[in-house]
Amino acid sequence: MANPNEPNELVSQAWDRQRQGNPDAAITEFQKIVQQYPKDIDANYGLALAQKAAGQTEAAIKTFKNTLELIEDSRNIYESTRERSGEQENIKTPEDDRYMMLSRMVKQRLAELEKSAKTEP
Repeated sequence: MANPNEPNELVSQAWDRQRQGNPDAAITEFQKIVQQYPKDIDANYGLALAQKAAGQTEAAIKTFKNTLELIEDSRNIYESTRERSGEQENIKTPEDDRYMMLSRMVKQRLAELEKSAKTEP
């Protein structure tokens, strides 16, 4: 049986590579995770940040856009589940906050990259 914490442990190891200033190694680690867990938001976000740090602007833009889609899909599934369970829509939860913050962070990174991509020769 698979360990449910495995993606989190793998993401943590990939982040260690990034913090050590080795974005290429981080990219390799994040890509392995994304291959195995393609809908893992944290792995996709980490991959995009590592690509950005490595100067892989186009790849980072593509990965950030994919991450944003994953966030929106997860948010929609979460909200649909809440509605079916009869939870009140006006009550915000930590999960609501997580999706909102992730969405903001990804949109901010995308705007930065798209702006710099336009100014590059």
